[in-house]
Amino acid sequence: MRKSLLMMLVLLSCLTGGISAKDASGDIHALLFVEGGYSHSFGDLNSTWSQYFSSFQRQLRNGYSVQAAALGCITQNACVGFVVWKKGFSASDDDLVYSTTEDVDMKYIGPALGCHEYFGPGLLGLYASAGYTRYSDKYVTQTSRTGEWVEDRFVTGAFGYLIDMKYLFCIGKYVVAGPSIGYYGFRVKTNNDPFWRVDWDADCFRVDGFNITGCLGVKF
Repeated sequence: MRKSLLMMLVLLSCLTGGISAKDASGDIHALLFVEGGYSHSFGDLNSTWSQYFSSFQRQLRNGYSVQAAALGCITQNACVGFVVWKKGFSASDDDLVYSTTEDVDMKYIGPALGCHEYFGPGLLGLYASAGYTRYSDKYVTQTSRTGEWVEDRFVTGAFGYLIDMKYLFCIGKYVVAGPSIGYYGFRVKTNNDPFWRVDWDADCFRVDGFNITGCLGVKF
């Protein structure tokens, strides 16, 4: 999946680079972005039960990311606005005794600051945001022999942040498209629930990771 996504991003870059062969220019008053792609988490795993399934851990770290941003320019090279994103991760494991599934859902909204500059045939930008993250994790395990099952859902809010770097090729006067890479992170309180602790002496765990996405936007 990751190789296919990277190949798609390279192809998109080549196509848009060919469409816009000369240097980009023009005043920018506002930017609107939508993007989606691959997301990887490398913070603490959210459940001590996950240590029993090595494949389960790998599954839970790889997921998807979708994002949207609206930014208004305060100067030619600086902008402010809002960004929202959603990330999803899931894992499952089946053996002779247990059937286990876990679904992680993260939603974020927050103000954003950015700076950008025309560079070659496109727009090079760096954007940062800090805001509110809603973290939801649903863990379900079922005993194969008896059919008994246990379900636990953990939902909490946290202060999070996002840093994005984009290179967007200019397609005509208004449309931009290209690759984006981002880094996100936050710390989640477990409210002293031992089921969701990574460390028995800790009352929170860390979630962070990176995104590789394809971005489509408009500038005007």
